[in-house]
Amino acid sequence: MRAKVLIIDNDPMLLTILAESFQKYHRRFDLYTAKNGLEAVKKLQKYSFDVLVTDLYMPHINGLVLLTYMSRNHPDIPCIVMTGHGTPFLKKQLKKEIAYYITKPFSMQELAQAIINALGNEIVKGALNGISVAGFLKMIEIEYKTCLCEIILPDGSRGYLYFEFGVLFNAFHGALKGEAAAFRLLLADNVVIKFRKAPKITIPRQIKTELGALIEEAGHLRNLRSEIGNWELEIGDAK
Repeated sequence: MRAKVLIIDNDPMLLTILAESFQKYHRRFDLYTAKNGLEAVKKLQKYSFDVLVTDLYMPHINGLVLLTYMSRNHPDIPCIVMTGHGTPFLKKQLKKEIAYYITKPFSMQELAQAIINALGNEIVKGALNGISVAGFLKMIEIEYKTCLCEIILPDGSRGYLYFEFGVLFNAFHGALKGEAAAFRLLLADNVVIKFRKAPKITIPRQIKTELGALIEEAGHLRNLRSEIGNWELEIGDAK
């Protein structure tokens, strides 16, 4: 059986071009398209797909929300992310957590090769399962989103990150606020991320440090935590 690939983009011209260009790969995969995340979810409920390719900025259900849906409901389907924006940090971050990251404009051959690589398991399936908070926050930043992100941790506790036009303004987790809460959420693994509409009330900005710097510092803390854990194991084995 040929593989099934679902591509989501709100540009009908791009979808038409992709459908025509990918006809030469018909022995490798069948191409399905959707104009937005809502249409994509309906097709995901109807068909079994092997690879998903999505733009980030779309009406109804955007790419960020779609990726959280994939993480919860289809963690074994490799996801390729398309966007008109990008930074070296984001590209490095997403390549670790999502099957592939591609910046528009791209060649048809480049995208086709990414799909073939994913189908050939050159990129481990299930990479989206348990995606870090950092990866999603960087996508929110480059897409200039104003939103409230709800982060559900494995212990059931919930935290919130508030963005205005891609800038992290504030964070909350239990009694923690600001950067302390942001670090707690950035260090969490295997979280569930939900997007909420921006609240109508004014949320003061309590985080002045740039997001990239916060993520870098959280990475240092994560490495330190890992080193301490390894050291404790060595001490325990020596007893």
